[in-house]
Amino acid sequence: MTTQAYFKDIRFHISAELKNAKHSIFVAVAWFTDSTLFNILCSKAKTGLTVQLIVMDDDITRNCTIDYSLLEKFGGKLYQINGDTGNLMHNKFCVIDDHIVITGSYNWSIKAQSNHENITITKE
Repeated sequence: MTTQAYFKDIRFHISAELKNAKHSIFVAVAWFTDSTLFNILCSKAKTGLTVQLIVMDDDITRNCTIDYSLLEKFGGKLYQINGDTGNLMHNKFCVIDDHIVITGSYNWSIKAQSNHENITITKE
């Protein structure tokens, strides 16, 4: 097993892992407003990979420019957690091909790129 923490270029590292996915991608993040990462998920869903995404259903999600319905159009699955109840999804994680886990404080959002965030990628 290998584990590596990243504090810089986080979007690059997430993108690289997503692009290498062969079978499945499962993502759960509160806010997902990064269209670059979303487009990778859609591209992978188009090729037949199992792609599932959980995000908050709140004003941030509703008002961003991503058309989340595209994921399902391309064969993926979208789950939205009701954000109006006061519940908050704190843990963020992604499981790729059942053996790579990405977790950390980084929401997959445009804003997160300028925050002091981190991820850890564990393989095997």
